[in-house]
Amino acid sequence: MDIASYIGQFLLRNKYCYLHGIGSLKLNKLPKGDAGSYVYHVQLLPGGSIDDLFANFVATSEQVSISKAANAIREYNTEIRSLLDTQQKVIIPTIGYLVKVDNHYTFVTDDNFSYQPSVNPALKFVNAKPIKEATTSDEIIEETPQKAIVNWSKIILFIALLLVAGIAIYFIATQSKNISATQDQPIVNTTTEIVAPAIDTAVVQPDTLVTNTEYKFLIKTYSTLGAAVKRYQQLLSYGNKVGLQTSDSISYQLYISMPASALDTTQAKDSLRVIFNPKGTISIIP
Repeated sequence: MDIASYIGQFLLRNKYCYLHGIGSLKLNKLPKGDAGSYVYHVQLLPGGSIDDLFANFVATSEQVSISKAANAIREYNTEIRSLLDTQQKVIIPTIGYLVKVDNHYTFVTDDNFSYQPSVNPALKFVNAKPIKEATTSDEIIEETPQKAIVNWSKIILFIALLLVAGIAIYFIATQSKNISATQDQPIVNTTTEIVAPAIDTAVVQPDTLVTNTEYKFLIKTYSTLGAAVKRYQQLLSYGNKVGLQTSDSISYQLYISMPASALDTTQAKDSLRVIFNPKGTISIIP
């Protein structure tokens, strides 16, 4: 998979692209020297939101599963971090390149990079051919007067409409007379007293509002403190909100804290598992 090419396509479509362990590429608009004109450039920001949108984009383009696309993206990120740590450039076609300067990752936009937001035209113009004016040299053809043709179908349709209208008027007049005769008769009140049912005025309590809660998602449990601290410092350097805790002196739990609603915890666990623990499981701990 050409992940570098997909990074450029996803960036131009969504104006951002998150790369785990490196940061987020963002497409920014800056004012140009001329009044009312703008120029676009790409900036690398530290950290970013963890999601599987880029993996979904690659999976759709390659017609593979999201897990396979996520594994390919993770391997690509590991490879380019190794290249950047050895002071090599990582090129993103038609966009620019990544480079490490003073122990920090940065992005340099290509000098020939150009981006124009897509605009849907509201109107389409059609070029009409000019009408040729008659000149004295044009041949004048005299039209022979034709005999008037009587359109009997239209005449018959008009007569039928007149008949329908006459019948409708007669029916309305007859119904009006019947209604007037009925209204002249005395009206006898045969209705019985109707008792209105009692209305329950109990106040219905609104449904409980769904709010986001800060959860601890367990990534992995280590049996030694050294291995747990090493992985903790690695994820922390990537800009992740991680923590380390232990319920005893034997096991050490590495977790990520992030807000989520009670209905979205399953989706959050699936996304975290694809990125941080593909071969294991993610659970919520107190």
